Amino acid sequence: MKRQKCRHLILARRAALACAVPLVFGPAASAQSQNSAQTHIEPPVEQAAFLDITSFDAFANSAVMFPIFMGAFAFAMWSATWLIRERRQLDQRQGELALENSDLRSRYERAQALLNIPDQRIVIWDGREEGPLCRGSLPAIAGTPEQEGAFVAFGTWMTALSAQAFEQSVERLRKHAEAFDLTVESKSGGLLEAQGRASGSHAFVRFISLSGDRAALAALESQHTRLIQTTETMKSLLEAVPFPVWLRSKEGRLTWANGAYVDAVDGTSLEAVSAHDLHLLDQSERDNLNRRHETLLEKDGARHGAFGGPVQPVRKRIPATVRGDRRTLDVSEILGDEGYAGIAVDMSEVEEARGNLRRALEGHTNTLNQLATAVAIFDEKQNLSFTNRAFDELWGLKDLKVQRDIANGHLFDVLREAGRIADQPDWSKWRNTLLEVYGQKDLTEDWWYLPDGRTLRVVATPHKQGGVTWVFENITEQLALESRFIELTKVQGETLDQLVEAICVFSPNGRLKLSNPAFQTLWRLGDEDVAAETPIDVLAERCNALSEDDEFWQTITNHITGALDHRKSLDGRMTLPTDTVLDYALVPLPNGQSMLSFADVSASVSLEQTLTERNEALEAAERLKNAFIEHVSYEFRAPLTSIKGFAETLQARVFGPLNDKQSEYVDHIASSSSVLQALVDNLLDLATVDAGIMELDLEPVSLQGAIHTAARSVAEQLQEQGVKLSLKAATSNSSSAEPSTFLADPTRVQQVLFNLLNNAISFSPEGSSIILESASDAEGVTISITDSGPGIPQEARESLFDRFRGRVGDGRRGAGLGLAIARSLVQLHGGSLELDPAHSKGARFICKFPKAGANTLAASSVAAE
Repeated sequence: MKRQKCRHLILARRAALACAVPLVFGPAASAQSQNSAQTHIEPPVEQAAFLDITSFDAFANSAVMFPIFMGAFAFAMWSATWLIRERRQLDQRQGELALENSDLRSRYERAQALLNIPDQRIVIWDGREEGPLCRGSLPAIAGTPEQEGAFVAFGTWMTALSAQAFEQSVERLRKHAEAFDLTVESKSGGLLEAQGRASGSHAFVRFISLSGDRAALAALESQHTRLIQTTETMKSLLEAVPFPVWLRSKEGRLTWANGAYVDAVDGTSLEAVSAHDLHLLDQSERDNLNRRHETLLEKDGARHGAFGGPVQPVRKRIPATVRGDRRTLDVSEILGDEGYAGIAVDMSEVEEARGNLRRALEGHTNTLNQLATAVAIFDEKQNLSFTNRAFDELWGLKDLKVQRDIANGHLFDVLREAGRIADQPDWSKWRNTLLEVYGQKDLTEDWWYLPDGRTLRVVATPHKQGGVTWVFENITEQLALESRFIELTKVQGETLDQLVEAICVFSPNGRLKLSNPAFQTLWRLGDEDVAAETPIDVLAERCNALSEDDEFWQTITNHITGALDHRKSLDGRMTLPTDTVLDYALVPLPNGQSMLSFADVSASVSLEQTLTERNEALEAAERLKNAFIEHVSYEFRAPLTSIKGFAETLQARVFGPLNDKQSEYVDHIASSSSVLQALVDNLLDLATVDAGIMELDLEPVSLQGAIHTAARSVAEQLQEQGVKLSLKAATSNSSSAEPSTFLADPTRVQQVLFNLLNNAISFSPEGSSIILESASDAEGVTISITDSGPGIPQEARESLFDRFRGRVGDGRRGAGLGLAIARSLVQLHGGSLELDPAHSKGARFICKFPKAGANTLAASSVAAE
């Protein structure tokens, strides 16, 4: 301030001298001054005092200007004196300030030295809103950051408990100047002493790193505080949990329990429960827990820490009574130095839910296993968790020996390597595209065409939990059915269009759905008359113009549109005025539809009449033929009997001996007579069967007796032809069901066997054998005759049993009646006679006679026909 004041006085003095010079020295001085100003810079004010003698002489000549000069000179001298005095004071003040500055600097250096003492750090707040000032440093073992900004963010490096207490103390320090001393802990475990003080508007906190006994004491205090807080927290938590928690002494007495325990034992308070020593578990269950604790102690040895240290807790599911209800509890109890601590979790609802879930899963599994659609479920890790039987059968997982938890992508690779999935041009891209469903929300649908020709509809449904359900529906048959349905529809359409019958279909409301061209042609209708949805009454009116039968169309309309309880078909015959005869039929179809068809039977009616007349003529001719055969056969039998009797008399040598030639002729006559008599008998039997008047004398017939009798009857023919007969009887597994006899007409049975054996002998070459096999079971008896003849061509087998056709081979041909009469007689018994189609060499005839009940019924039915 004084320096500025002196400077102002010097400037004022210089200005006064500058103003006085032109006044004293006049214009000359001014002119000289101006010239001098043009050539050089104005000299300083101090130099203006030493004026040139010439200028002074000019000034002296002016008496008026002298006082002014003297006044200015006096003012300049006074100013110089005052300036010198002020300068002296200024120098004195500057010296004092230098001493003060030196003292402040030394004090600042001492403060900095104090602030920067190792193993401590000071944070200062100056009362403004700006951030705090941080000085000093702490050792690395303290676990504090070095940067000031990171250090003053106390919550980032202090533990939560220490940070909370420190922040509260700092807030009270800054607002109320309340000092504090705290021990804070860093997250790395370092301990610091925080000393908070206030000075004026400043507040500061000094952090000192602790070590030695002091650090150990602080650690113990911190640990003690944490233990107390943890204990209180755990106690509050245990009081809040809904599960019973208890402490009991080694003697078994209850020492503490939470509220849930008190409620579980129906107690009023913890003191009352402890006083009455109410236990949640029964005495036997507590004894079991104690024994298990002792077993664990023997295994684990020494115990350390609270509640037994590493000794494992005892866990057991125990039934107990909770608030009067029997519940299932999961009890966990540990043994400590002071006793037992336990907790019980009510698992009744969990067990019930688990049982329900298990039953639901079993039901779902059984349901899925019954489906024909293949289903596979993969979890959120894309591993296989479930497959139904249809899936295993579809891909043949048993043959591939696939692991049950195989990954989805790996399963596709295995199926591809096994040839179950068709290879793709870019397999990896195709597979990865399929697996993208795991990151989607909507289901995806695809079509797979397998190498074996099957077509699958594949649906992948992602789960909210992250898994996917794959559904493989084999639609090969469905596609084939759809294709066949479309083809069938087209074929049916074409068929309807090509049918001669007139057909039309009506919906339940009586409107025309479709019709074929024959319908239009029959009733002479145009395309607009048979348009779709044409009402039946309109169509009936147009058709009635040709038929002229109102009653018919009214009946058809009522059947199609009427609300009837039972829909019935309607058919009949009508004749048009044009002499056209129509057979109509109204047939109910599914879904309430009806089909009306018309068939022009004019030609068939005419033909039917002609055929009826012809049939009547044929029946008359058949009756005449049967009468003729019967009459002729009867007339043949009398002379044949006489011829056979005379031949037998001559063979007996009743009238004397015969020569060889006569004997040979007589034998031929007897043999021919027998053959002719058998032929006549067959003709008579056929006539009797055709007339429906043949009757069977049923009686028990021995199977083996009938076979041996038939064999004896053809013994002479076998000898003449040089053929052997082999008899074979097959045994049955069920002897109780075998009939030793069967109900039949023994004469007709012998006739059947004789005809079959005679047929086999006639076509068997010399030296061959005929095999006759017999078998019996619960159904009846079976007799088969096999020969070694030339066989029967395929084209001749269908007419083998026709009359007068018979068997042909090697130039041999019979009358064609033996096989026909044999089959008729067997069928008359209710049995069957067939040619074995599997026997190609020779011929094998199989004859079956049913048991008694079937014989009687069949015989009566055949006789009735």
